[in-house]
Order: sequence, then C-alpha cells, then structure tokens
Amino acid sequence: MKHEIEIDKLLKELIYENWMDDEDYREATDLAFNAMGITKQKLSDDIDAGVRNGYTVEQQIELLKRFLNVS
Repeated sequence: MKHEIEIDKLLKELIYENWMDDEDYREATDLAFNAMGITKQKLSDDIDAGVRNGYTVEQQIELLKRFLNVS
C-alpha cells in the first residue's frame, strides 16, 4: 500500500488511546473504516489520486483532519 505510513500515523493520532492494547486499537480502526464505508487501501488510492491532481499528501491529511474536525 503506497501511503500506509501516512495513514497509520493519522490513525494513531485520531484513534489511539494510552489504555488500548493492539487488539483494542485494531478493533477501533476497523470500526472506524467500517463506519466510513472505506478501506485502508481505498484511502491510500484516494490519496494517490490527490497527489496526481497536484495536492501533497500532507495537504490532504490536513484537509481530512479538518473534515473530521480534529487538529
């Protein structure tokens, strides 16, 4: 997956809590993707499409954070 590192960093920032073990974190990320109706691969593909359209990965991540109302 092309943008896995960036997506993992974003997920850690948005979802991870200190009390979570690996299983809790994996379950939370799975639930988040299911709720949004996407997959990690789809998100990576969408980021790649944005890059091809002239937007940096960083710009897209910041826009996604704003859309999700987090900073």
